[in-house]
Amino acid sequence: MSVFIKLVENRPPKEYAALAAADISYDDITEGESPATYEYDLLPSGALRILRMTKGEAAVVESIYAPGLWFRVQGQCRGNAE
Repeated sequence: MSVFIKLVENRPPKEYAALAAADISYDDITEGESPATYEYDLLPSGALRILRMTKGEAAVVESIYAPGLWFRVQGQCRGNAE
């Protein structure tokens, strides 16, 4: 399952903004020696954390988005981080 994030649109004037700049997608890696999937969880602060999961290994933090930067996420939720 991939993770898709919709960011808060805080961009320059329309003539300078790319239409896809407010969307970020983390696509699962299915090819190669170590396939990986992406999941997310929420930190107590409301920050969104993206995790790369590889079979047999500990989760790796791929990215963290501040609470005011994102407003919607789709994908596999790992729960709330404690």
